[in-house]
Amino acid sequence: MIKRLFLGTSLLLAAGSAGAYDFSSYGEGFSTEDYRTAFNMGLKFFGGQRCGDSHNWMLVNNPGACATSCHMKDGKGSVNGGGNGNYDLTGGWHDCGDHIKVGTTMGSSAIFLLVAYDLWPQAFQDNYDEAYGAPNGIADVLDEAKYATDYFMKCFPDDNTFVYYVGSSGDHNVWCTSAKQSTLSVDQGGDPRPVWTTNNSGGPQAANCASALALMSLNYPDQSYKEQCKAAAIKAYAFAKKNKSQHAAIPEFYADPNREWTDELALAAILLYRLTGESSYKKDALDYLQGKWESNYPLAWDTMSDFAYYYIVKDDANANNGQGGYFRDHMDKNVAEHLKNGGANQNGFPFVQGQRWGTNKLACGAAAATSLLVKLSEDDVVTPSVKTQTAKNFITRVVDYVLGKNEFNHPFLHGFKGDMTFKIHHRNAMGRDDNPPSNEKNSSEFMFASGGMIGGPSDSGQFSNIVEGGDAYKETEGGCDYNAPFVFAMARMMAEKDPSQFGVGTPAVLTDHTYLVYPTDFSDYLVIDQITYGGATVTADLITLDGQTVKHIDVKNVREVVETNDVASGIYLLRVSNGTQSVGYKLIKR
Repeated sequence: MIKRLFLGTSLLLAAGSAGAYDFSSYGEGFSTEDYRTAFNMGLKFFGGQRCGDSHNWMLVNNPGACATSCHMKDGKGSVNGGGNGNYDLTGGWHDCGDHIKVGTTMGSSAIFLLVAYDLWPQAFQDNYDEAYGAPNGIADVLDEAKYATDYFMKCFPDDNTFVYYVGSSGDHNVWCTSAKQSTLSVDQGGDPRPVWTTNNSGGPQAANCASALALMSLNYPDQSYKEQCKAAAIKAYAFAKKNKSQHAAIPEFYADPNREWTDELALAAILLYRLTGESSYKKDALDYLQGKWESNYPLAWDTMSDFAYYYIVKDDANANNGQGGYFRDHMDKNVAEHLKNGGANQNGFPFVQGQRWGTNKLACGAAAATSLLVKLSEDDVVTPSVKTQTAKNFITRVVDYVLGKNEFNHPFLHGFKGDMTFKIHHRNAMGRDDNPPSNEKNSSEFMFASGGMIGGPSDSGQFSNIVEGGDAYKETEGGCDYNAPFVFAMARMMAEKDPSQFGVGTPAVLTDHTYLVYPTDFSDYLVIDQITYGGATVTADLITLDGQTVKHIDVKNVREVVETNDVASGIYLLRVSNGTQSVGYKLIKR
């Protein structure tokens, strides 16, 4: 395989044309300390989205809240408009500033966080445990994401049932904290809330659950939890594959059941291939994307394409859609489009044509897709058509815009540097339990510096800074799927600017316990699993008894899956080496 592939050099970005925003010369708007603060705030916001008895810090630290937990009867309400259920559906994340729980956005948001950790673990710190106590040796992002993956395991009570939504539009009828709302009537979002399940749709949403669970299994430090997540990921994917072609139609929200599904399924499949080494999953991923072309849309709750492309290209840079479209080129063209959109705006802000709801999250989704291409470039997998530094500057520019280097001179990250001038449509952050009239919802004596990313301007220079009134909430909305791409876009930056100990690994000493190699009696594939190693680049050679090398592998990931269909039967030695040390594993090919 060619190690480094050059992408379409004919792609000319608007950033290089006359009158366009020049990302190539853009500098940084903030100090490393400011970026670190913003990054940690954006991540901790997810703790304010926690549902159930889960130490939601916006409840625990609110002197006026009626309780410190909420919606402890989730799963006991009506099911699909009929009789009451007997499920345990406590936990998980609230969707936005409301308190419903939506599998669509919860799954995609968890993927953003966990892919960020998978690629840049050194971006993250360990400042607290699950209850915001002392550090626990686990990266905070995993503590936060575990609330989602714990919940996903509850969403598949049996092989033929998927819970994809908890709540109803009644949730929006009152303005109060989630704890207070739990005490109200069901038609006002109180316990026990309605539950929505499916046995014949929801494949894409279930696939997102599978992807998040697979990523947690790959990265969580506790072995027993890794195994739980692995089993749950396989179960969720089986449901997704069986019901792949239609989204579950969520009542009143995210209601398009006919949108594309192949990106979610492909991502889940390629991640399960990485997790298990089973080639059938890789085949599924490639089959789903046959004949599919780039999306040109930012990464978001309804677009997982670039994530799927990234993991496929990382495994095989020559992977394609069967019609002459290499997935590496799809990524390159998508990024070119994002930079073109940003370059066309005087502030370097990549508006998406026709989309004026959540413009900040879409801009961060564009920066997230760009970060994936930068990662492939830095790992010597591809050479993009845009200079890597220009792409990095684009990412920084989007982050800086959110942090206040914009035409308004205020941050859209709520509470950054103590600035809460721009309001966020978020009931727990506002902390009121009195259900005020709309004209009073824009003020509060008590408000958290929530770290939530506010939706953003409807157009250049246009932002309605009120949380209620007409369509203003479209600009002041905040939630899981807003903060997730922001955290992702910042992760690459923080890994470079302020790395932590995560991802550094243990001393660079190779022993026969450093890697787990299996199966020892193999046929179609081998798996090289990193257990304890943090040193220089490692290679592996599959060698015959007479000393001939039949496979050479650059061991770049914590798990490398090596296809061996072309290896003859016999006895082999797999020699793993870091250039100064080596260790061997005896293997048999049937």
